[in-house]
Amino acid sequence: MLTLGKYIPAYCSSRHLNCQLYENTSGHSLRSFVAPRIGVQVVAHTGVLISGRAFSSVNCRCFPLALRFGSARTQGFWIKVQFSLNPIRMCLPQRVGGPAIQSIATALGNILCFNFGLMFGITPAHMSLYESEERTPLNEATDPAGTAWLTGYLFLSAAVGALVSGVLALKIGPKSVLLCSGLLQISAWACIHFGYDIVHIYASRLFAGVASGAAFVVLPIFINEIAETREKAARLTFTIELWRTLGILMGLILGFYLPYDLVNIVGCAVSFVFTMTFPFVQESPHYYLRKNNVACLEKSLRWYRGIRDIDDREKPEYLSELAEFQAELRSKEKNVGTTPMSHGYIIRLTFVSFLLTVCAKLSGVFVELNYAADFLGRTGYSTEINYVILASAQCFGALLARLVGPHLPRKLLLCLSSLFAAAAVIALALFKGYGDLWLLGNWANRYLPIILLAIQLAFVSFGLYPLAAVVSSEVLPTKLHDLLYSLASAVSWLLLFGMIEAFNAVKATVAPGLVLYLWVFAGASIFVGLISLPILPETRNRRPSAVQRELGYVDDGGVAKGSAATNGHISTHI
Repeated sequence: MLTLGKYIPAYCSSRHLNCQLYENTSGHSLRSFVAPRIGVQVVAHTGVLISGRAFSSVNCRCFPLALRFGSARTQGFWIKVQFSLNPIRMCLPQRVGGPAIQSIATALGNILCFNFGLMFGITPAHMSLYESEERTPLNEATDPAGTAWLTGYLFLSAAVGALVSGVLALKIGPKSVLLCSGLLQISAWACIHFGYDIVHIYASRLFAGVASGAAFVVLPIFINEIAETREKAARLTFTIELWRTLGILMGLILGFYLPYDLVNIVGCAVSFVFTMTFPFVQESPHYYLRKNNVACLEKSLRWYRGIRDIDDREKPEYLSELAEFQAELRSKEKNVGTTPMSHGYIIRLTFVSFLLTVCAKLSGVFVELNYAADFLGRTGYSTEINYVILASAQCFGALLARLVGPHLPRKLLLCLSSLFAAAAVIALALFKGYGDLWLLGNWANRYLPIILLAIQLAFVSFGLYPLAAVVSSEVLPTKLHDLLYSLASAVSWLLLFGMIEAFNAVKATVAPGLVLYLWVFAGASIFVGLISLPILPETRNRRPSAVQRELGYVDDGGVAKGSAATNGHISTHI
């Protein structure tokens, strides 16, 4: 029999428990409560006050639970405590494994990429809406020079987001950066929904740009830190391009065919879904490794590896990975450094990072989609159908990349996709310059431009654009990757901003203005296709040490350094 104020201790193997009180005569459950730190949950039927307090120790695997009965009405009842692994914070079914959890976390993060695609996709449709005296949703219509800044501000602020996100990911963690990006995207759609002046629309692009620039940098970092193998990380990284292209396609469809106010509601709903679901995702174990937080590191690692039961903690794969983390922690505590990187090695890594990231942006994807009406003119179908066809071609290339890209050699895929994209855009440039002399007929004159442009966009999304993130994460050491990829992305967004803002001026002042842009796109694709063969190492199915050896990072004995390589990911520190 229990007396007033008495503590009943119980021990369990998890922070998440199921506990119930039973009356010794009727067996009815008395009261439910949630212990603040362990998430104990019990069903209540009476008003008896019960309070709970949890005690935990980092060095122990058992966590004692004490229940104190604060009312004399509890006398005469027995307590029955049932212990079971019921991970309330995981919010996932019992049978979901580690790979599925990693895929779900990546899919939730990809909502940010999809949301960027929505914002970019509605821009061409809404530009004409803002310029119309009769149909504008603003207080007054704006001129084409004013609407031209919509995409410009989006890319300019994306450069700012990309620049600061790499450092922030190291300081506060990639999950926190992605959560902040989600809040900024909500602000962006709110500015559109409640805005009545073009300045409010500019503000929406600034918020969305900062969020998107950060997301496109941090999400590959996050994926690389939660994936259990490099192959799994590559497969998940390929999905970023698919979500981005799907967002652009959906944005174009909504912008052209859905009322203005409903489009903003859809955007707010998408942002709301991310903000309400992503907080349940755990921070990456590598972030806790950097912070020397052993308890949270183990908890995060178990979450992403699908470890539910106490017996699963004895799996060799989990113990091996945990041992690697512990070895890294011990080396940090002993101040064991790695071999200093040579200047030549750092310069080569910097060139690789900038080559892939900048050339991917300069391949023409965003400029061609933003100004598709100018590139196609009166060819193809109607303006709306032309945009949808080009966006669909992008989606097809991204889907193909997700299905077969991870199974192909990286260098081969990068080289072939870049050269085929360049061939299509060169053919379009030659057709625009000399098509009248070819006498191909009315059908070719009308439909060949959109076919060539769709082919180019499909090949860019198939190889060049997604591989910029995949190869960078496989080639660069972890900390150096976070900083270099952030800087390279910021520079590429700035160059893209310049190309967007200079488009109308170049088109008006230079006779073959559109053709000049096409030649720039072709040159960027040819450059990355040819330079990648001698410069880039093949990273698919190769150990990090072998990749580093090919890039020139060796110790005095000529052996590639692979210190602090956690679970196949290069994590050499500067």
